[in-house]
Amino acid sequence: MTKRKFKKRRPYEKVENPRTVFRKMTRDHVDVLENIEFVLVSAWRKDVGIDDRAVALALKAAIAQDRPQDALAARLYDELAAVRSFREDVTDDIWKAGLKVVLESVHTHSDAAPGDYEYLSFVGAFLP
Repeated sequence: MTKRKFKKRRPYEKVENPRTVFRKMTRDHVDVLENIEFVLVSAWRKDVGIDDRAVALALKAAIAQDRPQDALAARLYDELAAVRSFREDVTDDIWKAGLKVVLESVHTHSDAAPGDYEYLSFVGAFLP
């Protein structure tokens, strides 16, 4: 009698719905979103060379935890990292979810092409 061989299952990787993440973050962690957006808008107000493309590159790099090659995006990445180290009360999962929500907002409000400022203008209207 031979033994039956079964295929091994792949480990199940749960992926949250972006809308669920958005609702959770805007309901429970608005302060994290404000911290991230404040860094981006403050940097833009100091250097108008920063555009939505640099913001998107910096957010993607921060999510992947890999410093970007673009100089403006690298500067934003460093500023986000500084705020992240300041917010020790926030878990890595919540911080990463906040970065993803803000990145989704960038793509909602802008094409993130070089020279686009639609996202930064939109968010800047809400921040002091």
